[in-house]
Amino acid sequence: MNKILKKKWKFICLMLSFLSMLCFSSCKDNAENNESNFDPSKPIEITDFTPKSGSAKTRLYIYGKNFGNDVSQISVKIGGLPAKVIGSNGEIIYCLVPKRAVEGTIEVTIGEDSKSVTASEIFNYQSKTVVATLAGYISPTGTKEVKDGPFEDCGFEGPRNLVIDPKNKKHIYMIDGMGLSIRLLDFETNTVSTILQRGQGNWENIRQLQFTRSADTMLIANEKDADGAIAVSLVTRENGFKKPQHLIYYRRNNTCTIHPMNGELYYNSRTTGEIVRYDWETQTSQLLYTLKNRDCQYFIFFHPSGNYAYMTVPNKKLIVKAEYDWENKTLKVANNFVGSEGVEGWRDGQGTNALLGNPMQGCFVKNERYEKEGKSDIYDFYFADQNAHCIRYLTPEGFVYTYAGRGSTGVNSDAYGYIDGDLLKEARFNQPVGIAFDEENKIFYIGDANNSRIRTIEIDE
Repeated sequence: MNKILKKKWKFICLMLSFLSMLCFSSCKDNAENNESNFDPSKPIEITDFTPKSGSAKTRLYIYGKNFGNDVSQISVKIGGLPAKVIGSNGEIIYCLVPKRAVEGTIEVTIGEDSKSVTASEIFNYQSKTVVATLAGYISPTGTKEVKDGPFEDCGFEGPRNLVIDPKNKKHIYMIDGMGLSIRLLDFETNTVSTILQRGQGNWENIRQLQFTRSADTMLIANEKDADGAIAVSLVTRENGFKKPQHLIYYRRNNTCTIHPMNGELYYNSRTTGEIVRYDWETQTSQLLYTLKNRDCQYFIFFHPSGNYAYMTVPNKKLIVKAEYDWENKTLKVANNFVGSEGVEGWRDGQGTNALLGNPMQGCFVKNERYEKEGKSDIYDFYFADQNAHCIRYLTPEGFVYTYAGRGSTGVNSDAYGYIDGDLLKEARFNQPVGIAFDEENKIFYIGDANNSRIRTIEIDE
């Protein structure tokens, strides 16, 4: 887009904003001049609305008669979902289209007696799932400042592993930098705060966070290249997740993963590739087997059923799969599932035909289509592919697809960058390594490490 087009577009946007403000101001002025123009003895009418189509948060104007000007008495539903009513002058209601209002019906209800009317025409809801920025800032010169504060004025070193609090979905805990600290994204106050610094737990490199089945304890994986190093620590809800206690000592641990059904704890050693199971009852560890021999960094993620686990192996460019042995309560030997060992790249495909960059954190997400089709496994596995600079997903059949990132090809030939927008056409990441999914609100949270930001993908469908 050249400079002239940009100036024209800015002018159009300013004019639209100005007209909207005029309309809203008119609604308010009329409301002040009419104490109450809703007449319960008369019918409510909807004569028209504009625009006829749009996505979530579209400004919708509903025209008609006998709406009244008391916003507290006006209820608007679009597609059966409540819309936020901004103002009314009795003949025009100004409201915002809610998310996922796909049915498109427009219903207005007025007064204590709940008189309702439905528009004869349907609003054409247009789904729009995009990448957006939630928090974090880097100056145009590339300067970043690590600081707590409001989402719009906070700074990160490099957001990594994220975990949503099972008992409070408005709290997301995350690792910042190369294991420097544990920080909290608080959606009740829209702020970021630092909970623990690595020195407080005598950690060297915090690698993964995981809640136990009770959700009253959070586990912390630490990697340190020393015999008897702190491997897994825990903090409890009772003390505000702020007083570390050390549970397991092991050399160069990367992961701390809980079986979703019986709560077993699994950890590993990057030095040897060993995977170990910890029994809470006996407080003993059992060495299971070695994965990919020496120098094998990997993270374990259990399927919600507990039937198997995926292990992302970034330095081997693989995702392996291990079935769970229910009889012996242990993970069976893992096998290569997708990727070509030692070959870094970006190529969608099945099994060894797919090429991975650096598969890091992943999460299982229910696929409603699989559910309708009656499939036995109804979850896809979404993961942050660091060196491929994108978010990808893995199907139960072993197909890898790119979900978001590597867009804006008209800007330059880089796969990385910082651009919000359409998932594949526009959005860019720069070494994303963390991902968590809020199933209730259908939002992905992404730790975009080199952009030092938390990005979001809110599914709107």
